[in-house]
Amino acid sequence: MRRVRRATLLWALALGGCSAFDAHSFDHAAGWRAAQVVSVGRAGDLAATADRDCGAEGGTAALYAVVRYRNGGVHTRSIGTGRWPAGAALKAGDAVEVNILDCALPLALPGQRGSMPGAASR
Repeated sequence: MRRVRRATLLWALALGGCSAFDAHSFDHAAGWRAAQVVSVGRAGDLAATADRDCGAEGGTAALYAVVRYRNGGVHTRSIGTGRWPAGAALKAGDAVEVNILDCALPLALPGQRGSMPGAASR
């Protein structure tokens, strides 16, 4: 009887552990990271300041943002992009989410990715 209770307890703990994985875990695996805008300007002026340049539609005169994110550890990395959320007016200090695996995806405002086509929903 004791063995059955122990097995039942272990089984319940294992199932409970699986429920801890939520959509955010999969968002991270899909490349999404919380980031902060550090500078906004023209692509021609800011592209060289980013660790990775994701380009901008419209060339060097296009609006461009450099964002910093953590990819584990204490060091941060930066990505520069001209792909902004529709209708957003970004400024330094704004919180955004960036996909570090796919440069073609625009930045997203926190909690907004679920409505974007092709993006993982929360």
